[in-house]
Amino acid sequence: MQWLRFSWIPGLLLGLPLVQYLPWLDLAFLHNAQLPFLLLVGALLLSFFYHSSRVGLAALLLMAFYGATRLDWLLGWEQDLPIYLGLIALNLMLFSCSRDRSIWGYLGGVWLLALLGQGMGLFWVQQNFGPLLQQFSLPHLPAWSLAFESFSSPLPLLACMAASMGAFALLILYPGPTAMGLLSCNLLMFYGVWSGMPLIPLMSVAGLLLLTSLLGSSYELAFRDELTGVKSRRAFRYQMLTPGWHYCIAMIDIDHFKKLNDRFGHQLGDQVLRMVATQIARYAPGQLFRYGGEEFVLLIPGRNREAAEKQLEFMREKIASYPMHLRSGKRSSGNKFWRSENRTGQQVKVTVSIGLAQKSRRLRRAEEILKAADQALYKAKRSGRNRMSIHH
Repeated sequence: MQWLRFSWIPGLLLGLPLVQYLPWLDLAFLHNAQLPFLLLVGALLLSFFYHSSRVGLAALLLMAFYGATRLDWLLGWEQDLPIYLGLIALNLMLFSCSRDRSIWGYLGGVWLLALLGQGMGLFWVQQNFGPLLQQFSLPHLPAWSLAFESFSSPLPLLACMAASMGAFALLILYPGPTAMGLLSCNLLMFYGVWSGMPLIPLMSVAGLLLLTSLLGSSYELAFRDELTGVKSRRAFRYQMLTPGWHYCIAMIDIDHFKKLNDRFGHQLGDQVLRMVATQIARYAPGQLFRYGGEEFVLLIPGRNREAAEKQLEFMREKIASYPMHLRSGKRSSGNKFWRSENRTGQQVKVTVSIGLAQKSRRLRRAEEILKAADQALYKAKRSGRNRMSIHH
């Protein structure tokens, strides 16, 4: 469910086409004909810096289509707009299937040629056979599609629906701000076909969605640990600027982590880090941060230290009892690890040591509480590991 944390800002932006009809809210800037160019060009330029070929291709596609309409290269585009939006939605879904890489690479060139071929093909059909909506209709589709006959553009609506479902499935499989941004653009195209939304605000909101996805990617790079998915040490440093009135800090360290890496390789080390981060986030209270290496930090709000102790002890026991087996006891770069009690093979036991400190009259500053938690952690390690020590 990690994709949920990427959805709230695009969700607000998707609400713009709806709230613009409220009489007390003025969103006239969305109808500025120059705004889509500014937003889409900005998204395209930023995609080069972030090496996000998916956002770059999406911005280039939308900008090329919008520019063609403004220059009157597409005759009768107002009538054929649903067809164009449906085709754009399908392309956005296909962009979601690829990985981010340089737009000037081999695959980027293939995408650009494919987009150019589509544009030339549609232009040829329009010039020789008339409006596109007359050429793309429902007669040869399955019977269930006749339920969409009440809409003026049923085939583009079906295309947008299929593209949105595909983009949503890809977001579930590979969550991230870019995937969320492309799904949001697909939903926007669907809304544009269904409601007949004017092109200028449609392209403006699409540009905002693409820019938001790039800003979300920059936030993930700056404040989230790529390996474990939890917040990073930098995020912890900013969080401690305003930690709250009452809180505890828990330092958590994986026992004998270096020995695990040396014996079984870094693949197992990465697997252990992800497992421990998942278990802490699932069973422990507060905000979790990866502090560095094999160390994690928990910021636990509130006065009730005893309740925090019980939850941390429960979390420690869950990690110690977590089944992790090896296919082979030999160290190899091709080793496979999995969570299963039915497999035979060597079991790797993973434990953690915990140090806990609470804000008090003697410990007021965040640095002092963190230092006290660190001292309690080393006390737990000296006492035999796989235990929790509390700074009194």
